[in-house]
Amino acid sequence: MASQSTYPLIKPWNWGYHGTVTQITSKEGTVLIPLKDNKEGIPLAELVSKNVPSLKDGAKFELKPFLFTGILQTLYLGAADFSKKFQVFYGREIVEFSDTGVCTADWVMPSWKQKYNFNEKTSTFDKKAFDLDEKETHPDNWPRLQPRTRYLNEKEMTTIHEDDRPLVVCCHGLAGGSHEPIIRSLTENLSKVGNGKFQVVVLNTRGCARSKITTRNLFTAFHTMDLREFVNREHQKHPNRKIYAVGFSFGGTMLANYLGEEGDKTPIASAAVLCNPWDMVLSGMKTRDDFWTRTLFAKNITDFLTRMVKVNMAELESPDGSKPDHIPTVKNPSYYTFTQENLAKAKDFKLISDFDDVFTAPALGFKNALEYYAAAGSINRLPNIKIPLLVINSTDDPVVGPDPIPNHIIDSNNHLLLCETDIGGHLAYLDKNNDSWSTNQIANYFDKFDEVAL
Repeated sequence: MASQSTYPLIKPWNWGYHGTVTQITSKEGTVLIPLKDNKEGIPLAELVSKNVPSLKDGAKFELKPFLFTGILQTLYLGAADFSKKFQVFYGREIVEFSDTGVCTADWVMPSWKQKYNFNEKTSTFDKKAFDLDEKETHPDNWPRLQPRTRYLNEKEMTTIHEDDRPLVVCCHGLAGGSHEPIIRSLTENLSKVGNGKFQVVVLNTRGCARSKITTRNLFTAFHTMDLREFVNREHQKHPNRKIYAVGFSFGGTMLANYLGEEGDKTPIASAAVLCNPWDMVLSGMKTRDDFWTRTLFAKNITDFLTRMVKVNMAELESPDGSKPDHIPTVKNPSYYTFTQENLAKAKDFKLISDFDDVFTAPALGFKNALEYYAAAGSINRLPNIKIPLLVINSTDDPVVGPDPIPNHIIDSNNHLLLCETDIGGHLAYLDKNNDSWSTNQIANYFDKFDEVAL
């Protein structure tokens, strides 16, 4: 993707901390949702407007006053100290897949707050007892985990797998995991709504959140098989419970792609996506051409991807000069691109597309990142999503931008309700208390949907 940068302008008419929600639906409205007390049902948009009024058309909300642009919101989310906020305990499971690869599932463990004497006022807990349990359960040669996270023992794993509460599966962003503040905000809110009615898990993508890559298979926007196998596993364990899913940013792309591939065959009852870059070509162009996006955000994400490859080269590496042993395709990739020669080139990468030009696109059979983005964007699979989907995007998102938001093709699918906001940044939506307005709305949506929908 050749660069043709725009001037570094910040538009003052996008400044502010008072936001407005605009609901966008297909011309025929939204799909009817059968209710427990009225099987004829009501439209999805009406269900949301009545039960989650903060998301109704024209609803107003207020964010942190000094974070008055999407850039400031996003920078603050990434740089501020949230160590005393969203004090979530996770129990980690290593999930094995049919291709012999693994990822990790971090289960929210509310009971551990009592187990380890957590103090809400001081955010302290019995770290000595926690560390002893962590030492007993930590697998050999696996990375040290983030705070308040440890591996589950066999008894705890059995308890998790026997739990038949409604399940919410969370998919994080490109450089994230269960540990990042916005995901902790989401999982904390989800685990509290409805008096703890939900079981909550974060499915960490392969190689993320201090997980190991054990096969020559790195995730891409097409990588929906892990989510598919995990959701199917959970559905088979408890066929009568409802499963929900939420995806943030790139996790929203992967979730939306999965939903579009599955159509009405998915066991997921409803889902939500936040700040999904629906059209990856347009979001890639913003990352390349917008001075502030390129300067403030693109290099950090690219560096994360490069580090992930470097840390996992023992599993990923191919000899310099390698050629594919078959014609690479999306369904049958050839990961011949992970060479020391290419890793050396990565030192000069400044854009995500630089990484994808060298590592991702060729492994999938594409000529370059742009061709990969054109095929991989979840906007391509949006028309075949057949479950109720809540979509939240902000027009001041400095990473995605307004152009990839699918309000121009939402008419093709009445299963989607787009709640477009004019402020919020990328994943942030931070209010005066450093809470996230968006994660509260998503948690309330699942709570009310589960309460009233048949």
